[in-house]
Amino acid sequence: MNDEISQVDGCAFTTDELQRFHQYYQYPWTTAGLDDETAVNKRIEYFVAEVDPLIDSKRLREWLRTMGIVDASEMSDEARLYSRFEGYDFVTAPGFAETLGDVYAVDGANIKHQIDARMVQAKAQYYNQHVEPLDYNAYQQYKEANAPKPVCPYQHMWDNADSKRPPRAVDASNFQNIRIVDLTDYVAPNAELTAGVLGRIHAAVVSGFDEKYHAVAVISSASLAADDASSAPPAEPVFLPSLSRKTAGIQQTMQAYVRLQIDLRRLNQTKPVVMFASGSVDQSALGILLSTPDIVTTEAFSAAVGPATESASVFPIAALYDWASLDTSQAKYPEGTAEYILCNSDLVLRSSEWSALGFGSGVIAQRNLAASMERILLAASCPPPHTRDALRKAYIADSAYPGPSKVGVWSQEIARYFAPVARGLHSIDDLAAELATDQRPWATKCLTYITGSASAVVALRMAALRAAREEGSNDNRYSSTLMLEAGATVAWSKGERSVEKLMSVADASAPIIAAAEPEKDRMTAVDNVVPNECPFAQMYRKNPEHFKNVDLDAIAEHRALNL
Repeated sequence: MNDEISQVDGCAFTTDELQRFHQYYQYPWTTAGLDDETAVNKRIEYFVAEVDPLIDSKRLREWLRTMGIVDASEMSDEARLYSRFEGYDFVTAPGFAETLGDVYAVDGANIKHQIDARMVQAKAQYYNQHVEPLDYNAYQQYKEANAPKPVCPYQHMWDNADSKRPPRAVDASNFQNIRIVDLTDYVAPNAELTAGVLGRIHAAVVSGFDEKYHAVAVISSASLAADDASSAPPAEPVFLPSLSRKTAGIQQTMQAYVRLQIDLRRLNQTKPVVMFASGSVDQSALGILLSTPDIVTTEAFSAAVGPATESASVFPIAALYDWASLDTSQAKYPEGTAEYILCNSDLVLRSSEWSALGFGSGVIAQRNLAASMERILLAASCPPPHTRDALRKAYIADSAYPGPSKVGVWSQEIARYFAPVARGLHSIDDLAAELATDQRPWATKCLTYITGSASAVVALRMAALRAAREEGSNDNRYSSTLMLEAGATVAWSKGERSVEKLMSVADASAPIIAAAEPEKDRMTAVDNVVPNECPFAQMYRKNPEHFKNVDLDAIAEHRALNL
């Protein structure tokens, strides 16, 4: 057998050499007191002396050059300049974020390519003006001429090597104009969201109303923590655990839960709120996640919302407004999709289902989360009025296809069995009778949840969905569904199981909703936002003293101002 690599034309290294070189590339240098900044020559000397004395150091250097890896002593002045440019910290560079408006002013196909190209140009312009002379066109020509060529069959192994390295954390201090709320600071992954925990998260969220912040980001640094290879496989990361299931403090928990949702939605009216949901979300806490339209998930995301989940026995309905408002026409799913999902405890929503339902805004590979998060947060640092648009285009550019949705597989069955329930044509008993005629395992499992121990949860959910959809405007629907959720949950915790009585306790939740209302000054500041208001009129309303000498009639008529 010929030991020369023949799978890829132009590869001048043997199989044995490539395997040795790959071992060098993957070597954990930190264990030897070396790091990424250590000179290549010093690394090679150590590896030959301590790890593999049979490796040919000259051939190793040749291979590293084909990969674009050279020692600093071998670099030209031009290469050193571009290396300094590429290593410059633009995240903390003073004033750089203010230049990003044009970077994200892109539309059409291939947004990622356009944004990447504009970002490099913006960085080059900033570097040239504020750091040292650098010609953008010359840099582009240099990169094209020196792009490493994948000539080895093992190329994919080191191209994807970052996926095997420990994930790194995002330094929140680098983003001074973004309020980053790290859930790990407030609740452990195996703990529950008590009223006290929700109150502390709420305090962090409402601090985002401060005008110095352009956006608010909710993250969980625990999902970025490195896995310890010497220990047992880590548990699935948790983004939002269950609300506290202690019935003694259920009213306080619901009050804090509702208050957090209200302020998240109010905050989102004034500035973007993005959530990086890189772990599981308990069904009882879905209302928090769905309080913003900007939700970025990874393959680690999951949400089990079925009636037989553990938390459903205490919180039978959650995120009712969002399930009732599910736009099945946009998702290309039939009516009854929400009913089907909320009846099926075997279904776990992953990023593919979440995105297909229209809840998710972007999907990012878990191994790329930290790097993508930094790019997205840098975009969110762009000052108003470009912030929201820049943020959304940044996560769209970094998003990947999440895969096919499992919900879509059952579209015909949903239309047959669950759509009549959604339209009010069939009752739960009718649905059970229909499913009983279908002998497939899918129908049998659904029937088990509808008629079994979770039947009371299913009945309440179906009735709540119908009631929520009967509300007129979305504003009325949101307030009424919050009242229904809070009231029914408290009554449920006291042992009430009659659907008719549970559906009539909304008025009893008024004290919970009232106590959850935000402070008057913040509430006024948010509610007084006037759509399409003239910017000068808005400034005058906030501080009339600054406009003593301004023609107020001109403001009212939206004419040019004589300043």
